[in-house]
Amino acid sequence: MLGLIRVITLHHEEDIHRHGALIEGRYGIRVRSRCIPQQPLGVYDRATELESIPKIVDLARELEQEGCTSIGISCAADPGIAEIRAAVRVPVYGAGSCAAHLALTSATRVGVLTILEEVPSLIREILGEAYIGMDRPEGVVTTLDLNTPTGRMAALEAAGRLKAEGAESIVLACTGFATMGFAFEVEKELHIRALDPIYSLGAAVSLR
Repeated sequence: MLGLIRVITLHHEEDIHRHGALIEGRYGIRVRSRCIPQQPLGVYDRATELESIPKIVDLARELEQEGCTSIGISCAADPGIAEIRAAVRVPVYGAGSCAAHLALTSATRVGVLTILEEVPSLIREILGEAYIGMDRPEGVVTTLDLNTPTGRMAALEAAGRLKAEGAESIVLACTGFATMGFAFEVEKELHIRALDPIYSLGAAVSLR
């Protein structure tokens, strides 16, 4: 069973398990979803990332004790991944790093679409020389901003700019893109491969 950590505070079980349900539906993996407390806007800058890490580590330990055989971080910045790996004995997967690795299987020029001011460091490190640049949807600051008509349009425009810059595939470096089913839209409208971080995490776990 995969223990999936949501790095935003949610209160309805359907919302908490939304990303887990995507993995269960596509890969047939049992998922137990939990979210960290007191972060209603999630992780969207360095300060909120640092705030989240102790909570994520505590939750990972709890999920391991409850019988989860792997842990997934439902955030493209992979906050706390090194700390979790030091704290538990089961495999730990980060959504962002999984998407970056998968992007390299089909492209040598990869762009990154993010809501952050900088590309998450693990994604940038993994992509190496394949990295061609990043873009950020105008007016989008948090994951909650994405799933609005203006946020969605801004994200599609940013993806189009990455394609124009020569990207052969795009890493969607925010799990909010999974919530809105954005990878399918990018591929349909722009005819370029888009790596959904949640499905990428599920693909990695399914190989075990």
